[in-house]
Amino acid sequence: MIVGGILVLPGYFLGSCGYTWLQQRDFREELEAAGPELTVSVAEIPELEFVSLETTSSTTLPPSATEEEISAAEAAIAAAKAERDARLAALKAAADAFAAEVSGRTRTPLGRIVIPSIDLDVVMLEGTSKADLKEGPGHWEETPFPGQGGNFVVSGHRTTYGAPFFDLDDVKVGDEIQLIMPYVVARYVVTKNIIVYPDEVETVRSAGREQVSLAACHPLHSAKQRIVVIGDLASFKLVEPEG
Repeated sequence: MIVGGILVLPGYFLGSCGYTWLQQRDFREELEAAGPELTVSVAEIPELEFVSLETTSSTTLPPSATEEEISAAEAAIAAAKAERDARLAALKAAADAFAAEVSGRTRTPLGRIVIPSIDLDVVMLEGTSKADLKEGPGHWEETPFPGQGGNFVVSGHRTTYGAPFFDLDDVKVGDEIQLIMPYVVARYVVTKNIIVYPDEVETVRSAGREQVSLAACHPLHSAKQRIVVIGDLASFKLVEPEG
């Protein structure tokens, strides 16, 4: 029995990974057909095309600055904030439209999750059933999409079916998580990498700001706990619809 188990486990692992590889290949082809922006490398996008969530609220003018110079600087800050708020409103509208389009359509590819620090680049799906997660990380349907003002939560396997989240424990605070979706390229900065129990769902509850949470079983080969990596949205680029 022991020998049989030793022989079966590697076969199961390789079989599950092979199945997921084929599904991921098909999803990538589907994304490529949907639009070239879904296959882009974020590093190749000029920084100026991103909208930062940080806006300055003070000036660096010297004490000798005139009232006109101070007024001009304050006007520039106000204009930058107004532009950011307008882009956030446009992001919300795009997110709402995308959510309405994919709602209830489980196993629909939503885009890519990229974490450069661990060389992760995987297609995520809508839904978290056993069938969904065999094909890739899945979005919790009850959580909002990027741009809807909450925590976008995704679960994935660590040791089978491609093990997309195998290296989540190597993700550090300050690392970047990138989401490439049909309506947005979003960059998040990791703020937490924590271990919780399965019933501690408050860990991924929306905190009133744009976040992403990636969750998987912990430790390896066990479902006793969960590892959760949480990031705050730092910047985004809206993907303009064709035409």
